[in-house]
Amino acid sequence: MSYTPVIGLEIHLQLATATKMFCGCSAAFGGGANTRTCPVCLGFPGALPVPNEQAVVLATRLALALGATVQRRSAFDRKSYIYPDLPKGYQITQQVHPIATGGAVPVGDRAIPLRRLHLEEDAGKSSHGPSSTTVDLNRAGVPLVELVTEPALRSPAEAAAFMKQVRRIVRYLGVSDGNMEQGSLRCDANV
Repeated sequence: MSYTPVIGLEIHLQLATATKMFCGCSAAFGGGANTRTCPVCLGFPGALPVPNEQAVVLATRLALALGATVQRRSAFDRKSYIYPDLPKGYQITQQVHPIATGGAVPVGDRAIPLRRLHLEEDAGKSSHGPSSTTVDLNRAGVPLVELVTEPALRSPAEAAAFMKQVRRIVRYLGVSDGNMEQGSLRCDANV
């Protein structure tokens, strides 16, 4: 019996902003561990998050370039996770009302359809050593746009070509540097 893979991707792109998604902390890569944090990105009681306007502009730019429909109304939600590198115990994301829906990414002679694009904040980073685990919260709150494809990819090679095309597009638009080595471009595959 022969099987055809059915692949959908969830791509996380760090947006090219100077500051985090909901606070004024630096979103730059690097720096000493836990030196780019504040009460907002750490989720302290009473801290008030304010959306980063430039992140909204960049996400909208990407949505329009991909032919997506920018929604007249979008909203943020809390999505609960229990990870040691998620200081609030939840992620602020656009689970119900994303910034854009639809669109497609051209790959060869096909257009791979997108389900949605939404804004969210990143978690921190856990590093596992031989005798200890450390948590660096500098990434916590960094602005991301997540692209979710329809389950339309049919091979690992096509998925790789899709990722290369997304990287080219976001770099051209100035939306993200797409540096996989620094975590600016990550992907989860659903097969």
